[in-house]
Amino acid sequence: MSESKTTVRHRYCGLRDVYVARVTQNDGEGYTTDTPVKMARAIKAKISDKFTSEKLYSDDGVEGVLQAYEGTDVELEVSTLAAPDRAAFFGQAYLNGFLLKSAEDEAPEVALGYRVRRLNGKFDFVWMYCGRFAQGNEENYETKSAGVSGQTNTVKGEFYQREKVDKVDGKDVHLYEVRVDESNLAAEDTGAAAAIKAWFGKVQEYAATVGG
Repeated sequence: MSESKTTVRHRYCGLRDVYVARVTQNDGEGYTTDTPVKMARAIKAKISDKFTSEKLYSDDGVEGVLQAYEGTDVELEVSTLAAPDRAAFFGQAYLNGFLLKSAEDEAPEVALGYRVRRLNGKFDFVWMYCGRFAQGNEENYETKSAGVSGQTNTVKGEFYQREKVDKVDGKDVHLYEVRVDESNLAAEDTGAAAAIKAWFGKVQEYAATVGG
């Protein structure tokens, strides 16, 4: 008799390696991105998946529940943003040493990658497939005083499912995130194990990380 694998559960205790990759194609025909680029040093992230649900009633009871994914709110606190980072996040113009902000700026569609450390030293590796940092940027400044106090940047955006249809477990689905929990990889999960070794080299695909 084969033994069942014990699920490993450890709390999160760290965040690092925030990457973005500009999305170059996101339609029913396919999904592609540029090579990921590491952004500012990560301090804190708040990731909020949003769903709506509606109960259907008949014969004086609940017949079923309709559930729909609405999107994912992302709030990132990072050490600081340089001018090239602002161009990548917000679509601002960076020309000849000048950063130019305009009312017509449009945040580009990007993929967002990062990894989260657990108490056992393993990581969760994440790619969110498409979204825009179009909900603003918060900056705080403070005069220099006797105590040293470094300031940070907070960027906000909304992410969503991609247009491409994938086949997952026999179902047609629109993926919005791919994640590998390093703590719970089985010996046969060779594709996923290989993927995390080059996680930030490209935006990872489930089909490309299935191995035997």
